[in-house]
Amino acid sequence: MPGHEADRLWDMRRELRGFDPERLRIARTSARLSKPELARLSRVAVTTYNQWESGRSSPRVDALARCAEQLHLKITDLVSIDLSIAFLGDLRVSRGLLQSELALRMEVSTQLVGLLERGQGALTPAIAERWSRALDYSLERVIAAYERVRDRPPHTNP
Repeated sequence: MPGHEADRLWDMRRELRGFDPERLRIARTSARLSKPELARLSRVAVTTYNQWESGRSSPRVDALARCAEQLHLKITDLVSIDLSIAFLGDLRVSRGLLQSELALRMEVSTQLVGLLERGQGALTPAIAERWSRALDYSLERVIAAYERVRDRPPHTNP
């Protein structure tokens, strides 16, 4: 059945680590915007936006970055990212980028970015340097984030 395949794909989608629906709601109401207004300005379906704010689903980083821009905020105002314990994917999210966008900046494949964010590949010095430059984080921070994701306990999502 086609509906079942769509359900499986939805379940596979990774939750945006650190996303706080309450922060989004407070930022929207502080800006005196309605849900439909912010959704329209951010080029997001109203039903999708409603799911984010209610906590029923998690936004894609690029869509949340558009919301943050409309609210005159940084994405890190809506996503709690403690850089001292961040994984590689968290560093990317803090800059509001999709894996594909980071891959373009680094001139590598999206597959490589995904593998490294899951700690499943070897982070070479050259790739670490590209990652550092692409996200404007120190080389030391990038390497530490990679080591944390590689050494994370079993059943811990990157």
